[in-house]
Amino acid sequence: MTMNKNIKYMIVFIGAVTLIMLSALALSGSQDGIKLTNRPSQDTKLANNDMPLYSKSSASLPLLGSEELSNYSDTIVIGTVKEINPSKWNSINGKRPDGIDSFSLENLIYTDITISVEKYLKNPSSAKEITVRLDGGTVGNDTLETDYEPTFKSGEKVLLFLTKDVTIGTSNIEPKHLRVTGCMQGKFTLTDDGKAVRPDKTVSQDELLNTIEK
Repeated sequence: MTMNKNIKYMIVFIGAVTLIMLSALALSGSQDGIKLTNRPSQDTKLANNDMPLYSKSSASLPLLGSEELSNYSDTIVIGTVKEINPSKWNSINGKRPDGIDSFSLENLIYTDITISVEKYLKNPSSAKEITVRLDGGTVGNDTLETDYEPTFKSGEKVLLFLTKDVTIGTSNIEPKHLRVTGCMQGKFTLTDDGKAVRPDKTVSQDELLNTIEK
């Protein structure tokens, strides 16, 4: 079974927000679920549709090594962050739906990142740009914050492990896009001194590339 068919995310919003179930990640034949627990801010105001929404979600992620990231990914690219697009609600017009006073499976915020591709390391494509979709973002006064997604900066050079989006709630929303494999584990910043860096790990770029080539 491929990674993109078996990865699931589950977001549990506590208190003022409702239960969101996103997807289950099957690793090596076993189900290691991603469990997300919302921690509402004390300033959260959910009294009615006129009040701002705020939700912060945490994740316990199954640890993926470089080989697993490579094997589970549909494609791997080296590129540069061209644009961080405005966040949107997963509604027809990208705005907060009328009558909504909490995040839910059908009502959440996402952010698209445009990547200029320098090189494909797996499953080459003719596309010079790709879109990477992340959970979370801010639309107006409403914010969905996640600590399991990677962060991006304009102009940043990155190596990304990517899978097709099967996330409930945004997978069918254009443009065509991909998700980062293993959430924050699948994004490395490439530095000028030959390092590949992510929050919990730093390796040489050569070492990372050798793993992928195998």
